[in-house]
Amino acid sequence: MHTLFSFFTYVTDTIFPRRCGGCGAHGTLLCGECTAHIPGTPSSTHPFITAVFDYRNPIIRRAIWRFKYKNVRGFAKIFGEKLYEEIVGDLGDDLYFSKSETFLLVPIPLHKKRLRRRGYNQSELIARVIIKNDVENIFERAPKALVRVRETKPQAKSEKRIARFQNLRGAFRADTERVRGKNIILIDDVATTGATLAEARKTLLSAGARSVRAYAVAH
Repeated sequence: MHTLFSFFTYVTDTIFPRRCGGCGAHGTLLCGECTAHIPGTPSSTHPFITAVFDYRNPIIRRAIWRFKYKNVRGFAKIFGEKLYEEIVGDLGDDLYFSKSETFLLVPIPLHKKRLRRRGYNQSELIARVIIKNDVENIFERAPKALVRVRETKPQAKSEKRIARFQNLRGAFRADTERVRGKNIILIDDVATTGATLAEARKTLLSAGARSVRAYAVAH
C-alpha cells in the first residue's frame, strides 16, 4: 500500500507540480520563506496547548484545509517537522530529567466512520513524521491509546464556545493500561476553542496519565 501511494504521489507531482500556497514557488507546498513570515500563534486559553501558527492567516488556513479535506498529504511532512522542533524546544529540561522514559505521542483520533470516509487521519500522519524525525527516541507513537467512541459533528459547525465543549463530552475512551503513569503528548492539526484537546486530556488524566500536553499546527 505504501509503495502504491508513493507511486501515486510521484505521478501527481509530475502531472501537477507542487507549488507553494504562499508565493507560488515550484517544488514545495509551503516554502521556507513563506513559512517564516506566517505569524506565530496567539496565546491559547488552555495553558497545556501549544500551537505553531496563527490559524487566522489565510496561507496556513488554506494549507490545513487542503491537508485535511483534499488529500494533500505532503503537508504532513512540513507540519510534522515544525511540531517536532516546537515540542523538543518546549520540553527543555523535562527531556533531561526523563531520559529513562519516553513520552507517548497520541494523535487525536477520528471516529471510525469519519476515518472510513476520509481515508486517513491527518493528526496520525503528523505524528508519524514526528517519530521519523525523533532520532533520539524521545517519543513513542501510541495511536491506540485513545479512541473516539462517539461520532461528533465537525467543530467548525458548532457556533458557540459552550456548544463545542458539549459536543465533545464523552467522545473519547483511553486505554488505561497503556496510559497509566505516562507523560503524554497529544497531537492535532487545529485547536480553535481547544474543546477537542481539553476533552481528550481529561479522558487521559482520568485513565491515570501522569501528565498531558497538547500541540497543534495552528490555533
